[in-house]
Amino acid sequence: MSVSPGLADAPTDGSTIAITSDESWSSSSTLNGNVTIASGATLTIDSNTDIATSSSITVLNGGGLVIDSSTINAQEQMDWLAMDDISAQIKIPLQGTGGDVSIKFTFKDALVENNLEAGFTGSELTSQSGEEAQFTTNLAQGETEVSINLSAAGWLGVKITEVDIVESGTGSSVGDIRSLEYTGLKAGAVATWSLNVMEGGSLLSSQSSINGVDLVCFGTCTLNQTTMQSFEPIDLSDSGIITLIDSNLNGSITDEDIRSLPGAEVNWDETTNGSGGNTDRWIIERNGQKITSSLPGVLIQLVELGYWNESKTVTTDSNGMYTLPSRIIQWMDSAGEVHNESARIENISFNRASAWGDFTGPLGLLGSEDINLPLNLPMISVMSVEIDDESDANVGDSVSATATVKNDGAAATIALTCTDSSGVDVSTLPMFISVEAGAQSTTTVQFTWVQYSSGEESITCSPLIPEAFEGFENLVLTEQSSANSSSMKWIAPVDSGANMAIWLMVAVIVGIGALLTFTKKGGEVEEVSTEPSTETEVAEDSDAEESEGENEEDDD
Repeated sequence: MSVSPGLADAPTDGSTIAITSDESWSSSSTLNGNVTIASGATLTIDSNTDIATSSSITVLNGGGLVIDSSTINAQEQMDWLAMDDISAQIKIPLQGTGGDVSIKFTFKDALVENNLEAGFTGSELTSQSGEEAQFTTNLAQGETEVSINLSAAGWLGVKITEVDIVESGTGSSVGDIRSLEYTGLKAGAVATWSLNVMEGGSLLSSQSSINGVDLVCFGTCTLNQTTMQSFEPIDLSDSGIITLIDSNLNGSITDEDIRSLPGAEVNWDETTNGSGGNTDRWIIERNGQKITSSLPGVLIQLVELGYWNESKTVTTDSNGMYTLPSRIIQWMDSAGEVHNESARIENISFNRASAWGDFTGPLGLLGSEDINLPLNLPMISVMSVEIDDESDANVGDSVSATATVKNDGAAATIALTCTDSSGVDVSTLPMFISVEAGAQSTTTVQFTWVQYSSGEESITCSPLIPEAFEGFENLVLTEQSSANSSSMKWIAPVDSGANMAIWLMVAVIVGIGALLTFTKKGGEVEEVSTEPSTETEVAEDSDAEESEGENEEDDD
């Protein structure tokens, strides 16, 4: 046996009530307060109800609201017709008595001089200013309609709140200006009350009218033969489901009737009308899409973003991330055509390691999901360092050596530096051993090694890392990032007096030359005979040469 809903009254004193069982509002009333519909309960409104400003109805998870053959109005309505384009026309109905006819528009905000030109259709438009505009003409008997044209460069500020008519000395006002026939205008208002359908809650409105509302639908909402006027865009967030059947959404306050995030669902049948004009039926926004790369400072060029096909170049932060601002990724226009953004990645570049080169990443559509953008970086291994002639050598002689470098990534121009068995820089020619490491290739490079102290010694060679890769070496170096040569014997000259002094003098001269040419790693060039190709190369060269100079002074 079914149980009929109990009869109840809406709060009228600003209080908050909870509906915990099925109830029905069947008598015309005014709601002044806040109503919460709990899980398992349904409130049915089948009467005309006025809603006081700041009042609300909230449907919780498992609760339901039914509006049946009712009119739900904001008690204090502030409606207007706002220009939706630079030109508009509004038709004013008449009694047909003829004679002198005067039409007065009242504006929501006073108009600035020369902001609006208006006049009867077929006549010259004149400048209007202030809070009102008056139009007067003489009509023949039987004329039941007159049209007024509007033209405004600053059309967003033109909002008509009242239309008054004086016809043959008899005055009247248009009760609902939204009922007038117009083009280039849209109905607007201030939403003064809220209807909140939480996730898991439901709303069913049939053969009803709902006005002046801010409707949030995170649950399931059905509007069947329902008119909504003067409303905030219906907010679905990412969970709401709304179905519109033979309904009329007339008067969204902003530029869309329904607003949602990915995950929401809009079912809009062919018999349902929206606000029209420049107001889209629904939009899907994407908030906070994250683009992540492996390095900070990656430049990403994006084109055709969102509703307005915007372009921008962004840079990843210290965490290698950039968060995009909110944008519209899909929408249905007022004519019912669905559009999708065509956002794509036009360019990816990393140029902070210019000593090695500039590096890029894959291009393509941006999409709407969080993405991780890889970079095409070099991946360097130093496979071996071989002494071309391992015979004993005299201190100060030049010994030829060959380094083999493998690159499993993008092409790069790198430099090798070498140290002795104690980790101290050794003298090589060239000082920085340049290697053109082609993509997916193995390269050999020859250089000479000069030792200024006697004894058994070997060298270890490794890439000189640009500052931009410090802390990210694993992105560009394999585990085999250096290689050791075999040991060889360096013999001091027989005349340990004069000859050794000569070698020591040579070492000092080389060291002084290095100090005059370069400073420590990361410093600036003090004296340069030829210009280096980049600032980064100068900084890196400086470090290795300074280290060599310091070694030679220690040996001395």
